[in-house]
Amino acid sequence: MTRIGKYARLWFFTVVCGLAVASCTGQSPASPALSPGLSGAGDGAPAPATVQANSGAIQLNFSAALTVPAYPTCAAAPPSAGVLTGTGVMTFVLRIVSDGSGGSHINATIHGHGTAVDQNGGQWVWTDADLNNEVLGLPTGNTSSNTFSETQHEGFKVIGPDGQQIKVIGTFHITKVNGTTVVEVEHGNHEENEACESGFVLTPMP
Repeated sequence: MTRIGKYARLWFFTVVCGLAVASCTGQSPASPALSPGLSGAGDGAPAPATVQANSGAIQLNFSAALTVPAYPTCAAAPPSAGVLTGTGVMTFVLRIVSDGSGGSHINATIHGHGTAVDQNGGQWVWTDADLNNEVLGLPTGNTSSNTFSETQHEGFKVIGPDGQQIKVIGTFHITKVNGTTVVEVEHGNHEENEACESGFVLTPMP
């Protein structure tokens, strides 16, 4: 799956670690692209709802260091820009609510912004806005770990001094019932340009 799914599982891990004040050995929030997912079931399976449902919104703030690889590693980047490096802030918000049928509705968002500089000294501005909605068990209350619905939206943009743009945009939806995929839709350029936004390093803010 895409980086959206990887981030969704990072959100869960980060929140669980933060609530438990645990030492999250081997699963650092500073390396979101390396997070394999809490479920252990691989891509396409939701992370387990280990945070208590109806617990309200949980917000975590991070300082962000960003590296956007040069073309052609990042195919969406102008060849003349080279590697972009920058800083900024990112906010993760997670909500979990139970419905009357036994399903868990999970909403997770990322909002980030900052600045970056290219190899020529040009100043860029970046934003990141990602959304992940999941329903575990679906409204029917099916508690099977293989029954869920998930919708992800991804939007990463970097704007250059002369209007140059690096955009990674995408939407993904999947519904599974007892392990059988009944709906799957994906569009955008996020798969082929995943490398463009793979260079985030996050540090928790006080």
